Amino acid sequence: MVTTEDARWLASYLRKMVSTRPAAWAGSEMTLSQLIALHFISAKAPMTLLALSEALGTRPPATCAMVDRLARAGLVRRTPDPDDLRRVLLAVTSTSAQMIGKIDPDTARQLQAVLSSMGSAAQRVLTEVLKDTARRLAH
Repeated sequence: MVTTEDARWLASYLRKMVSTRPAAWAGSEMTLSQLIALHFISAKAPMTLLALSEALGTRPPATCAMVDRLARAGLVRRTPDPDDLRRVLLAVTSTSAQMIGKIDPDTARQLQAVLSSMGSAAQRVLTEVLKDTARRLAH
């Protein structure tokens, strides 16, 4: 259940994020799950796909598909782990770093907790509100 305090924190955080980077968000087709993934990758980079999957509470195949889309969009970079060539390390690109800014791991966890407790319909509405806000701020 999302508390009033959670909702206020989320609104404040997202308002700051959108208002400081409106041009980056205005044309974004990013989902809320992808945004959360970028925040985790940014906060904990370099991180493995399995670590991201665990942080998001998703199955590795779904996480891999999401990372594939983010990589194709130029938002995530994959590099071989020098200590274990079977693993791949994830990091955000300069493009996504400018979009999301810097975020600490505690903020990423708090963002994940609040957004995860929302239903998918509420997440879709929030995504549309953010996109609309970003478009309006960009003009």
